[in-house]
This record gives sequence, C-alpha cells and structure tokens, in this order.
Amino acid sequence: MKRTDYINIIIFSYKALLNKGILKLTIISLLLSLVILSSMLFAFWNAFPSVQWIKILFWGVFDDLLNTIWIFIISSLFIFLYPPLSTIVSGFYLDLISHKTNILLGNKLEDTSSYMSGVISGIRILGLSTLVFLLILLIKVTIISNMFVLLLIQLLASGYILGKEYYEIVALKVFSYSKIPLFRKKHFFVLSVFGFLSSLLFMIPLINLIAPILSIVAMTASVDKLNKKYSVKK
Repeated sequence: MKRTDYINIIIFSYKALLNKGILKLTIISLLLSLVILSSMLFAFWNAFPSVQWIKILFWGVFDDLLNTIWIFIISSLFIFLYPPLSTIVSGFYLDLISHKTNILLGNKLEDTSSYMSGVISGIRILGLSTLVFLLILLIKVTIISNMFVLLLIQLLASGYILGKEYYEIVALKVFSYSKIPLFRKKHFFVLSVFGFLSSLLFMIPLINLIAPILSIVAMTASVDKLNKKYSVKK
C-alpha cells in the first residue's frame, strides 16, 4: 500500500464521522465512554492518598521512586485498559458502523451486523491487555526502567492486539472464515500499521473517546482497499 493510500484512508475515516448514521452511533458511544473515563479518573484520584501511608513506612526515603511507580501504574492502566473498556461500550455498534462504512465505500454487502461481536472482541482485548500490562509492569521492576522504551513496548503490544481484533470484526463481513487468517497473513504489515495508529489514537485526549469508531472505520477502509487491489476469493 502506498503512502497516499494511508493518508486517504485516514482522511476518509474522519469524514465518515459526519455520516448521519455513523455520527449518531458515535455520539451515543462518546457519551457512554465519557461515563467510563470519568469513573476511571475518579477511582485513580481517590486511590492516590492511599499510597501516602506506604511512604510513611519508609520515612520518605523512597518518595521519588514511589511517585514514579505510581505515575507509571496510572498511565499504563489508562493506556492499556481504557481502549478495551471503551471498545466494549462501543462494541455494541462497531459491527454496524463497519457495515455503514462499507456502504459509503460502495460495497453492497448483506447486513450481518451483530451487537455482540464487537463486545466479545472488546472482552478479548481487555483480557489480553491486562496480561500485557502485568508483563510490562514486571519488566519495569526487573529488567527495563527506561520509560520511553516501556511506552514503545506498550504501544506496539496494544497496536498488535487492536489491529487483530478490529480486523476480525471487519473481515467476518467480507471473507469466509477460512480466508480470514490468510488475508491477515498476506497483509500483516499494513493491518498492523492501522492497529498501531489505533493505539496512538487512544493516547490523544478527547480523540481517544472516539478512537474505537475511527479505528473500525479505518480498518474497514484498509481491508476494502487491500481486497480490491489484491483480491482474495471469499
């Protein structure tokens, strides 16, 4: 896929949000995601004072270290756990949004939208993200302390998970079950790039609230582009 193809897909994804049907679902998802985000931030904020008694036990000797670890835990939880939580909420609409995106792309596919497919994907993402988060935390404590390196590992791991799950939601509408892994294997790099871009979207304030919607639209457009360029029989 050419560089211009990536740019065009990204532009298309943002323009697609103005579509009446997609916009309506985006607003609903946004409001629900805001409730989740507010609850998470409220929980983190109220949990911070509970760390103070740990500092007292060490007579303030390790204050800087404890602050660093706490900031790392909070930021990591936000980066890793907000995407799947938000995906679960918007998951009720992701399959339908993918179908509406296909219509915008001029594809006449049967509407096989399922409210549960996106939710199931969100639950899988949540489980995998939790495991990766725990692994990253273990790496920080035992091997790597460089925050930049850890952040990069988080983004790559999160991008891989998001790319795989969003692709499967889209692919189920286009290919037979047996062709889904073949197409992903053939276009692994391109699909992984969009997964990585999705993980970046979840880190951008406000944009992260609609990241699942943008991600599923972009993934639908990228699969469509690849399928028309390199046809895979259904």
